[in-house]
Amino acid sequence: MSAALEAARAEGPKTHRLFGYPLHGSYASFLHNTITRLVDVPRKYSFMESTDMDAFLEYLRSDECAGSAVTMPHKVAICQHLDELTEDGRNIGACNTVIIRKGPNGERKLVGHNTDSVGVRESILRADDSHVKSGKIRPGAVFGAGGACRAAVYALTQWLNCSPIYVVNRDDAEVDQFIADFKRMTSDSFKPELVHVKTVEQADQLDAPAYIVSAVPDFPPTTAEEKRARAVSMTLLNKDVKGTIVEMCYHPKIWTTLAQLAKDAGWGVITGDAPMIWQGVEQQALWLGLDKSDLPCDEIVDTVARQVASDKETGSQPPLE
Repeated sequence: MSAALEAARAEGPKTHRLFGYPLHGSYASFLHNTITRLVDVPRKYSFMESTDMDAFLEYLRSDECAGSAVTMPHKVAICQHLDELTEDGRNIGACNTVIIRKGPNGERKLVGHNTDSVGVRESILRADDSHVKSGKIRPGAVFGAGGACRAAVYALTQWLNCSPIYVVNRDDAEVDQFIADFKRMTSDSFKPELVHVKTVEQADQLDAPAYIVSAVPDFPPTTAEEKRARAVSMTLLNKDVKGTIVEMCYHPKIWTTLAQLAKDAGWGVITGDAPMIWQGVEQQALWLGLDKSDLPCDEIVDTVARQVASDKETGSQPPLE
């Protein structure tokens, strides 16, 4: 048994919260309470469905807090309120994790981090690591330009041998801002090359991506812009060389229209429960001061994945623990 795990048990009851709004359909509470139950640590995870940043910061500074999670719409806004950011948090420009550390005088320090990128990385490497093992560099792609795609660009560039990264989205202005944000945040260790793919004709001329991460809602395209983005996406999926796609959307159903289209086009498909689980495992490892190898990862993944699949089939809401 690790010393860190023994120390966490000895601390007595502590809590974690997920700060965001809205939180309908989230499996975070079930995931984290499953982990702490399996490792027998007296910590409870609950939802803080709110937009009250001051109340959340007060909670972070309280002794009961052993670390916290942050989701939309707060992932970017929280950064300015923390004492420091990790390299991953700085490079991605958004934080989904707050780690509690001790300063030189024993004071609480709030450290912002991002584990969404780890969720993408672990999901892909455990499903299809053939491209990474090849040692070659091939393009990657993201469908969307929101917070999840920021983390995806980081994972694809830093760990998954992908460059450049194609960006496909219905809103051109959103992509322009997305690319501008990365240019502003580039560092010596992270300089992603991003290509805004606007048309089918442009997509036709590009090399096939090795990995794609999609983070758009599972709604049928209705506007001209949405139909154009879907056509560009399908052009990339229909290239002769195939790869693996992570479909981040898993609500309201886990097998989305895009997942089926990608499968029909010959792509390997990773459903959205996988990155959700792995980013949460990474969060708990950080909060507990453990390596992931100290956690019963196979049992965690199996338990949560089975629950998600069952709930989607029956239409049930996620349990809290």
